[in-house]
Amino acid sequence: MENSLYNPYVTENILCPAGTLLGFCYSKPYLLDDVEGINNNTDIVAWTNHSANEAALMIIPVTVKQLKQIIAAPEQYRLWQNSRIRLAINYDALKECRLALPEITNIFHFWLLDFAPPGADWRLIDSFPFSGIVLSEDFFNANYQKFTFPFLLSSFAEREIKVIVRSAQPAPPAEVMKALNISGWQQQRCAGSLFS
Repeated sequence: MENSLYNPYVTENILCPAGTLLGFCYSKPYLLDDVEGINNNTDIVAWTNHSANEAALMIIPVTVKQLKQIIAAPEQYRLWQNSRIRLAINYDALKECRLALPEITNIFHFWLLDFAPPGADWRLIDSFPFSGIVLSEDFFNANYQKFTFPFLLSSFAEREIKVIVRSAQPAPPAEVMKALNISGWQQQRCAGSLFS
């Protein structure tokens, strides 16, 4: 049965440097907290509704409120414990839930959506076991030509953390992405944060 609760265009594809599908990310406006029928775990994780590529990662943005619910009752989110699913949180969620998050890092995989916002505590970001980090187009454009940028990204590559750039612009050539240690390019469909 096809999932009719989700418009097929609410996801943003993430492509590898070779142009193949690495995964896809939901846009937060389509994952509303207060609409029970729309935020149905079973429908979200119905792979056949979204990707013919069963190796593709599914990135689900999670607000602070949702993260607290997951921490309080992880057993209610068993479908999100799939090895292909990544829960994407922003720095504010990481900071607010930093004491309780370690309790669930062994059953959920996390990505950081807003890498290094102004005033961020680098130690908090560095100490958390993220499996992926998403750079905004603005952050990427402001930093990619700096001498230290490839070294920063190579430190993530050494720890097997995927580095994704979310941008409305076309992906750069594969050799540029590889030289910068960028794992994927997320094709941004709408302006602003995934949480707006």
